[in-house]
Amino acid sequence: MSPTDSESEPELSSETLKILQQVMQAQQEQQERFEQLRQQAQDRFDEAQKSNKDLSLITMDLFREDWQLSQFWYDENTSEQLAREVLENSDKDSLVCCISSPTAYVKLMSMKPLTQRNNFLFEYDTRFDVYGRQFIHYDYSHPLEFRLAEELKSSVDFIVVDPPFLSEECLTKTMETVRFLLKEGGKVLLSTGAVMAPIAKKDGLLMTTFYPGHQNGLSNDFRCYLNYASERFPFKKDQK
Repeated sequence: MSPTDSESEPELSSETLKILQQVMQAQQEQQERFEQLRQQAQDRFDEAQKSNKDLSLITMDLFREDWQLSQFWYDENTSEQLAREVLENSDKDSLVCCISSPTAYVKLMSMKPLTQRNNFLFEYDTRFDVYGRQFIHYDYSHPLEFRLAEELKSSVDFIVVDPPFLSEECLTKTMETVRFLLKEGGKVLLSTGAVMAPIAKKDGLLMTTFYPGHQNGLSNDFRCYLNYASERFPFKKDQK
């Protein structure tokens, strides 16, 4: 018996090949559909920029969660509550940043904020580059390496931040970005797990009574933290 005969690769059955081809075709169709949606979003963004209109046509329906990037979109109530908190604590001259929190950013931009031109999204997922200059590619593992770093340093009035991973390293490095961007007296809204409370407290962020919700549900106990008093999100009593 020759080596070729003894080491021949197993052949897939016709039924298995058929299923594999169907899966590959479905993946290709999904990718083509996303590219179409992405181009449509870009076209709408360009039109809005030229006509000075709002960007409400860009919605989270254009972006599927990528769990490999630890993406878990907020539910509608949470997105709206966070966006309204930003609106109530900013004016036309405010500079606002959402770090690793695209759901909150997209909702905020859909609500015609006075700060529309001064709102930036820091995000690893490049699908959100449909926001043009206002999208800043961000990798928390390099907390101070991003576009417009010197321009935005110590100048941001309000930051919404939701670190992508529930780990001490991720929160610690992300908060390094927050401290770099935040102006003196600036406000921070952090969404992360309850287990991160001791680390958040080091930056003056206290747990509130608000529980952020997610579209597909998460088993982790998520909480909202603030470095300022809020009527919408009151502090939890008996902070440890």
